[in-house]
Amino acid sequence: MLLASKIAGSLVLPLNLSILLGLVALVMARRRRGLLASGFGLLALGILVTASLPVVGNALVSSLEREYPPADPAEAPTADAIVVLGGSLATGAPPRRGPELVDASDRILHAARLFRARKAPLVVPSGGRLPWSVVPRSEAAEMADLLVEWGVPREAILEEGKARTTSENAVETVKALRARGVRRVLLVTSSLHMRRALASFRAEGLDAIPSPCDARVLVPGARVAIDWVPAPEALEKTHAALWELLGLAFYRVTGRA
Repeated sequence: MLLASKIAGSLVLPLNLSILLGLVALVMARRRRGLLASGFGLLALGILVTASLPVVGNALVSSLEREYPPADPAEAPTADAIVVLGGSLATGAPPRRGPELVDASDRILHAARLFRARKAPLVVPSGGRLPWSVVPRSEAAEMADLLVEWGVPREAILEEGKARTTSENAVETVKALRARGVRRVLLVTSSLHMRRALASFRAEGLDAIPSPCDARVLVPGARVAIDWVPAPEALEKTHAALWELLGLAFYRVTGRA
């Protein structure tokens, strides 16, 4: 079910949608339906080029990030626990000697800084192991190791290693925290992801306070010519923003947010 939902969602994103439309164009051309082939081909190219423009990728990401700009740990309120969501490490599969940092690893560092600022006595890394993962450990366990390395005592960490999606992050974490009487948490995730994450946790009845980090779009400046030149980084931003918007819509329809 998890794999099917991820595949279904990815098929409507720009890159895969362009490939599908391009294949349709080839089929139409083979059947000597030139007008339809041209139409589908141009549509595929138009979607791919538009999604690859920095001006488009930045605008989409910014539309989600501006609501939750990165927070200063020193200015955060106090809470019962700090919850930091997974998706923040690259797998430690061979030939790597362990998990590696990525852009979203700021989440783990931000959680450690909140703890060192004495904003909560407990840190909860939430992230499980996907069915197709070749690494036997949960992401929560790998996140916990980094938290310890960055100054959080092992006894102050509660691992939640079952969740595989944002919705499961909320369900499994709230279940673990309720057993400890925790009612108020600082929720740590990327600014881009915060809207969906916050909605998921609040849907579970938890008083979650956003503490975002990992902004991907800097303060907007003057438009330059390069913003209108397709780039792979821009396509990835467009993909990430649309994934969040689609995910939030799906969660709302299914009552998860």
